[in-house]
Amino acid sequence: MSAMTDTPHPVADLETLTDDEVTVFQLDGQPVRGRAVQLGKALNDALTGPDGEARYPDVIARLLGEAMLLGALVTQALKFDGRLVVQCHGTNDGAVSLLMADCTTDGSIRGYARWDEEKLKEINLDNRNPGVETLLGGGTFSMTIDQGPDMDQYQGLAAIKGERLSECGQHYFEQSEQIPTEIRLAVGQVQESGGAPHWRGGGMMIQKIADDAARGDTQEAWDTARSLFGTLSDAELIDPELSQNKLLFRLFHEDGVRVVETHKINGNCRCSRERLENTLKSFEKAALEDMAEDGKTIEANCEFCATDYVFKLSEL
Repeated sequence: MSAMTDTPHPVADLETLTDDEVTVFQLDGQPVRGRAVQLGKALNDALTGPDGEARYPDVIARLLGEAMLLGALVTQALKFDGRLVVQCHGTNDGAVSLLMADCTTDGSIRGYARWDEEKLKEINLDNRNPGVETLLGGGTFSMTIDQGPDMDQYQGLAAIKGERLSECGQHYFEQSEQIPTEIRLAVGQVQESGGAPHWRGGGMMIQKIADDAARGDTQEAWDTARSLFGTLSDAELIDPELSQNKLLFRLFHEDGVRVVETHKINGNCRCSRERLENTLKSFEKAALEDMAEDGKTIEANCEFCATDYVFKLSEL
């Protein structure tokens, strides 16, 4: 998932803000590589409805946003055209039954969540800032790689552990990929220049390159990188005035850090009226009539972007 072959170049333009972009980087002469992401408009578009209205309670929106950040980070390591789906399936003990982030290699992200309102109220009475394990009541974390209809899908599973989604991601890579990994994710609402509050998020991950005869023992270098990475705060990840390059330089300037490549991210949903209409036309007439509650129209709603579609039964 993480091979990098491009020629890196030193971090430059430290003040240039890089919203809605994934940066692939590596540390100079060190067995450490990573990716960083900052999402502004792309994340806000994915978490709100067509008119910008709130779609989720804040605590669920933050968790879903973290899932999309993680998906954006990991998807840009794939060396083929396709998509990656990050999913969390909860248990009956939790308020959230499903979190899903769908990310494509061309940079589109979308996501949705299902939850029980009454259970969420009960959890919030005891915990004003519940984490992923509390909200889902445990369960499973998975990543699914889809290379298209002509290829088999690959899915890795891990148990949901910890109160932050970043901990679930680290546990997944250590268990399913056997790659030492550190991840930080943060999502929050910010208000700039008197405008309306909007969702913003940032994430970063580093991974240890496997030992080989040329490198020798790389554990000490990895431990140093982990210590520096551990100083990263949520506020730094979300700060709209702190560019990715400046943050990378702040963390790793002593050893040197180089950018390998960058990728743009957008909050586009891939649903369309035409695609849904073609799907409906594949149903038998009797099934379509059952879907038309008023006998005249079929209403459908996209779970990812909350767009409503209405089709006349006579046209189908």
